[in-house]
This record gives sequence, C-alpha cells and structure tokens, in this order.
Amino acid sequence: MAFVLAVSPLTPVAAAPAAAAPKGATTQLIQAAKSEGTIVSYGLPNSWVNYGGLLSGFNKEYGITHKDTDMDSGTIISTLIAEASSPVADTTDLGLAFAKLVEDKNLSKPYMNSYWAEIPGYAKDPKGRWSAAFYGVMGFLVNADKVKNVPKTWDDLLKPEYKGTMCMKNPRSSATAQMAVLASAFAHGGSETNVQPGLDFFKKMVDRGIPNGVSPSSANIQKGECPITVQWDFEALRNKDQNPNMNLKVVIPADGTVAGLYIQFVTAGAPHANAAKLLMEYEYSDKGQLAYAQGFVHPIRTNVKLPADLLAKFPPAAAYKSVHFPKDYVGLDKAGSAIADGWTLIAK
Repeated sequence: MAFVLAVSPLTPVAAAPAAAAPKGATTQLIQAAKSEGTIVSYGLPNSWVNYGGLLSGFNKEYGITHKDTDMDSGTIISTLIAEASSPVADTTDLGLAFAKLVEDKNLSKPYMNSYWAEIPGYAKDPKGRWSAAFYGVMGFLVNADKVKNVPKTWDDLLKPEYKGTMCMKNPRSSATAQMAVLASAFAHGGSETNVQPGLDFFKKMVDRGIPNGVSPSSANIQKGECPITVQWDFEALRNKDQNPNMNLKVVIPADGTVAGLYIQFVTAGAPHANAAKLLMEYEYSDKGQLAYAQGFVHPIRTNVKLPADLLAKFPPAAAYKSVHFPKDYVGLDKAGSAIADGWTLIAK
C-alpha cells in the first residue's frame, strides 16, 4: 500500500503547538497517577526517539518521576515473562513484530487511550492490548562527498559504481537489517509474507560486491567509512542533524520501502498502572507526538501539526509515497526468522 507521510508539510505551523491537557487525562486519572508518583519502563532510554524530551515534558506536567532500564526487545520480553508473578515495569516500547508475542503471553493490560479513534487500524489491537505511537521508514543515508551519483532506488544500488560502498548490519542478528531486506522485498513485489524477492535482490548485491562488510555506526559514518548506509530514516536524519558540516543526503527509495511501527502498552500487573495509562495519554497527545517527531520519527496521528522548521528537516511528503505498512504482524514476526535463515544461504 502506498502511503503519504503522515505529518504533511502542507499544514505547518509557525511554532510548536501549545497543547492542552491530554484528552483522557481526567482529574481522577491524574490524581491516581500522582499518588503512585513514579513510572518504571524497560527500553526507553533518553536517546531513543527523544524519549528523554518526552518524559521530561511528562514529568514537568504531572510531577511523576521516571526510571528506565535499557534493554533490547528480546530481553524485554524475557524479563516481562520472568517477572510475571512480581512485576517491575509499567510500560515499554517494542517493534510491531513482537505484538503477537505480547498477546500470546498476556504481557499487557488492555487500555484504549482517548486518541484511539485517530490511530489507524493496522497500528492498534482491537482489544486495546497495544498500539503504535510512531513509525520509521527504511531508507539510505548517502555521503554525497563520497558518492558522485546519489542512488534513488534499490535497483540503483546494483550499479557497478556502488561496489564496496554500502554499509548495513547483519540480518542474521539485526532486526533493522531484516527490515532492510523486507523493504527491498516490497520494492520487488514481495511483502511481509513473501520475503524471497528481498533475499534474491540482496544476493545480487552480495554477488556484485556492493556491501563493504562494515556495520554502520555514528562514528564510522563521521569518518567517511560508510558512503551509503541502509538504515531507518530517523537514524539517518539524526546522523545528518548531528553532522551539519557533512554533505549527507537522506533518501527514501522510490521503488518501494517499508514502515517500522513501534508499539507501547501498559504491562500486565503494572505496579503503577495509572501512571502508565497517563503516559499513554501523553504519548498520543499533541505534545507527545511532537516530542516523537523531534526524535525524527513519524507521529501516528495524522492531524498533528508540526512546526515548519521541524518539517523542513524531513524529506518532502512526496518522497514517502513508496512506503508500505505491514498489515500482518504475525507474518512480520515470521519474516524476521525467514530473512535470518535465508541470509545464511547468500552471505559470503
């Protein structure tokens, strides 16, 4: 499905909106959350999609403190399962591929925030067990001082001039790299339930020596070791923003790519459930959606107006017409394993 960027630059505002209190922040919920006084999260470090700014705003508005333990998605899941009889965390943030596991293991407490009707159907569970507040899009970060002709599509990358220029993580262990393969699958007629076109495409790239074997990081991008990096647009935009003196270009492949949604929920047995519910309200409010956008991800609510200077940092809305949103989150989970297994057969 083609999709136009949710935060359209056609409706910018001159300054950040002075958002009112979240719709669902009833006096009763606010008082109950304040009485709990704190909220505990897993996997929400300050540097991740501007959670530092978002949670700072939440604390300023409600006086609720926050403690986070940073861990990867797999560890979050295993920890929530292990702590089921004595819960510690109140909330977390996971890729959409983990939604089925959250459901099957009863890891969440159903809660429909007051913005529920504004969340697309593919970005929420009908029973309120999870919803996605934001998404990223797979793209290219190109060092235009190292690459004469900036590639515009996946197929462009097959050209001999790009031999040894492309950095990406290992799909056998990286969910981001798996989504890169899935993005190329969408560009070549595949989907989350048919990843083979993506594996076939990457085999062509491997056979032609396009990947250079370097796993991208901010440091090696700064050093010029990654002329072309395949990564989420929010990572690329952050790298570009942090290196204003470099000639970095962010490209959304015109022949097709994929959106990666990230889900949030109140954990089952959350010790501070009211604080977690209030945070859900804040995350989906205008203030929360703006905070996410300041971390270079795309707010899920399409009617949130962003400042013109922030919108200007993103590629134009037209660039996002090639984006596909996975609808089958069970298939998405299986796609990761299929890509990891398939990569073993094509990697050298």
